[in-house]
Amino acid sequence: MTDPQLTPRQQLLREVQLLLGFGIITLELDPQHFDVAFEVALSRYRQRSGNAMEEAFLFLDVQPETAVYRLPDDVQEVNTVYRRTIGGSSGGAAIDPFSLAFTNNIYMVQNPGALGTTGSGMLATYDFAMQYQSLVGRMFGREVMFTWNTATKILALERKFTSAEQVALHIYNTKPEAVVLADPYAKPWLRDYTIAWCKQMMGEARSKFSTIAGPQGGFNLNGDALKTEAKADMERLEQELKDFVDQHMGYPFCHWLTFVR
Repeated sequence: MTDPQLTPRQQLLREVQLLLGFGIITLELDPQHFDVAFEVALSRYRQRSGNAMEEAFLFLDVQPETAVYRLPDDVQEVNTVYRRTIGGSSGGAAIDPFSLAFTNNIYMVQNPGALGTTGSGMLATYDFAMQYQSLVGRMFGREVMFTWNTATKILALERKFTSAEQVALHIYNTKPEAVVLADPYAKPWLRDYTIAWCKQMMGEARSKFSTIAGPQGGFNLNGDALKTEAKADMERLEQELKDFVDQHMGYPFCHWLTFVR
């Protein structure tokens, strides 16, 4: 678990100590070792798996003469910034096809000859209008360039806004821990990876001593065997991430590859 009294550097060094078996006296793991094993598994999963994030949209109220904004901590990536206008910040041509979809459908289906053309001609005209809007948007400032800092959650818009405006952010949020553990495909991976790191830590502690003295002449510890098992388990779990097994996509895909081969 994260200790608020430690700096990020001290917290990292503390995790390294625990992963190397620090503090194990009775050759068994303590609660802090289980905690750090799970934290490592969760961090690895969020780094490598697309199933650890969820796609969403966030509306941001842009203020005049302000280009830097702090987004919530659960925002992991910012994909695109969408504006509703073209040209200046205070106005411009804007067509929202989603809000007009129902009206357009009723108009073109029930009254196709209202403008002296057929329904297909109306659709073609609408398509040309959308292409024109896209071209004008690329040329005259609909798309907003930006820079995003994943660590500080700072979004810097490379545009000078002269009036208040609302923009939509296409983002990817980090799923909360409770949501990831409720996922029937992510939970087994996290459990197995946590167990693998527990084996690794126990192996590090037990391999410090090859034998322990006893009344019958002593006995050998299984430190090296535990580390070998941990390494094999981690390699298997890393391959499962590459095969998208945690996203319920790997098994059919793997079967198809086997059949092709």
